[in-house]
Amino acid sequence: MIIHKPEINSDAGEVIVSSRVEFKTPLSGMSERLWLAFPKDYEDLVTDRADAFLSAMVLLAMQHGEDIEVRGEVSPRLLIGINEYQLPFCMWFPWRFKPVRIECESLTVPSTESGRDLVVSAFSGGVDSFFTLKSYLSRNELPESARISHLLFVHGFDIKLDHLKSYPLLRDDYRGMCDRLGIKLISCRMNCQQFGTRINWGVFHGSALIGAAHAAGKRTTMFYVPSSHTYTSLMPWGSDPGIDYLLSTETTQVIHHGTGFRRTEKTEAIARWEETHDKLRVCAFDDSTLNCSKCEKCIRTMMTLDMLGVLERYSTFQQPLTGSLIRSCRYRNRSDFSFANEIISYAYRKKRWDIVTNLSYAYLKSFILRSFRFLRTKLRDAIKRAPVS
Repeated sequence: MIIHKPEINSDAGEVIVSSRVEFKTPLSGMSERLWLAFPKDYEDLVTDRADAFLSAMVLLAMQHGEDIEVRGEVSPRLLIGINEYQLPFCMWFPWRFKPVRIECESLTVPSTESGRDLVVSAFSGGVDSFFTLKSYLSRNELPESARISHLLFVHGFDIKLDHLKSYPLLRDDYRGMCDRLGIKLISCRMNCQQFGTRINWGVFHGSALIGAAHAAGKRTTMFYVPSSHTYTSLMPWGSDPGIDYLLSTETTQVIHHGTGFRRTEKTEAIARWEETHDKLRVCAFDDSTLNCSKCEKCIRTMMTLDMLGVLERYSTFQQPLTGSLIRSCRYRNRSDFSFANEIISYAYRKKRWDIVTNLSYAYLKSFILRSFRFLRTKLRDAIKRAPVS
């Protein structure tokens, strides 16, 4: 893979930084360029360094077994970290990822001439990002160097690029919220999912997110990545406290935040914050500013809010929480089951036996179906390998 020297151009009120990505073995259906588009107002933050593109593309190169040649400036610290970053993915997913060699045309420390005064946090409008935001607002008794000054909201991650209706509405809502909180919103469009990464987005999202931060990181000193899981439920995932920091540069420190708190504890912390009542968005299946209110992510959030007695305050959920809705929920992977376990324990402590009963039913049914699918796949593979008499 060749990551060509990034270029910065302006178009229709946006500043666009892009790089041509050339595979040694051409792959059909993939974009020829990786690009990120920012509002013109943030032109002074956008850099033509290659750090963002190396971060976003490393796992894709590993998946296709292609060494990387970077024709642009790369941070020496990032290069050292990204070589280490490859190892856990090779151990977690040995059938998918292989280590690759990285050659850089220019290893240079990012400039500090513009000053380093921005503290940025990733923001999606979900529980994790609202929790991190609330934790590092200026109202808290924290050093000024740790307080969030900007949020990074990316179109092309949870919200698909072809979802053109919801993104501008959400962007404007979050921008208004930021104005009230005395901070700024950096909105961004990024086409990283046009490289076939959406199907395994849980694995690819971390390095792409940090790449987006580096693309507009000319003045960023610290970048917070809100956590997904706790220290007791860590699993192979694209964002993790043990790996995110490896994508730091000499001038931008990446910090994975919130791993010491369960999702139920995070929800408790934000539940009575009025800013979340019409802005909390935990799923992105539809091109809408509302939650679908029927997927696993929605139901898990609704259950916790209901146990806290505040669900009716949240206008972003479209239907009430019922026992049949909980029983219909399906858990399909290790992450889903970990959150279900957490909520069962939380409901038990709250003595919400209705939720304990209905959620246990959904959990058991999902476990049986998942086990059945696993056994069926193993049996099919065994039949295919059986010798023909």
